[in-house]
Amino acid sequence: MGPVLGAGPFIAGLRSAFAMGTPASCAFWILRSAVIDAEIRPHPAGVPDIGRALGQAAWRLARDRRFAPYRRRVVSGHARLGHCPVCSRCVVFVALTHWLRDSYECLRCGSIPRQRALMEVLEQVAPQWRDLRIHESSPDGASSRRIAQDCAAYDASQYWPDVRPGSMRDGVRCEDVTRLTLADESLDLFITQDVFEHVLHAERAFAEIARVLRPGGLHVFTVPWYWWKPTLVRARSGPDGLEHLEPPDHHANPVDPAGSLVITEWGWDLPDVISRHSSMTTTAHAIRDPRQGIVGAFREVMVSRKPTS
Repeated sequence: MGPVLGAGPFIAGLRSAFAMGTPASCAFWILRSAVIDAEIRPHPAGVPDIGRALGQAAWRLARDRRFAPYRRRVVSGHARLGHCPVCSRCVVFVALTHWLRDSYECLRCGSIPRQRALMEVLEQVAPQWRDLRIHESSPDGASSRRIAQDCAAYDASQYWPDVRPGSMRDGVRCEDVTRLTLADESLDLFITQDVFEHVLHAERAFAEIARVLRPGGLHVFTVPWYWWKPTLVRARSGPDGLEHLEPPDHHANPVDPAGSLVITEWGWDLPDVISRHSSMTTTAHAIRDPRQGIVGAFREVMVSRKPTS
């Protein structure tokens, strides 16, 4: 059992939770997370912020009717207070499984570690991003929502193999990253989040992104990066269609319930592949910051910069 949460935040949290209509039993269990961890004392946020974070966490669990599984994780020590780079608030993070990369949630905005890492790196490499021209391919999740909300010149696209690139489906633009319909040097930032492990002919996509970026523009992206080994190609185009070199593996796809096939497990040579096909220089940003909920595997954020001349 961890240290008991201070009375000030506990009472403030109860008041916040009750004010939002959270049932008393739900509020008590989430706020009782004395197991949140010792690092909350001293905490950079003030008591009202901590109380508000706990109250919002309790309210969200009650609203979404997901309290039971979260309660088990909270009271067993799989939660902590911190500051979320996506919603920019003092929050509660809860680990729903041992695979933190996809399950260590912010109970305020629902973000996961790779999304929080991307927002943190975006603030570092392009602090003026809210005033830039941004395109995101295949957006999904809390980080995409935050960027879309804060950047007036943001637009996005999804990919459907049966839709012509540049046309619309249900009000959403279709783009194929290997043959973009965007104009040359029209963007300051191109963002992809866990897209490039699914792209056939990824070398064409890196070249296309370089084409549409302005000089000095950035491709900021996440991808599972196996930095300790060479790249593994799991599938490729063959004369009779797709050829599987490894057992098929699929990840979730926001526009296809069947998921997306993993084509490539990118290894240590990823920056060289990008440079060879686009002339962009790539830096890997590896952040581990428990206070910001940036923990777990494959949390690196890659930043490829187009030459200025």
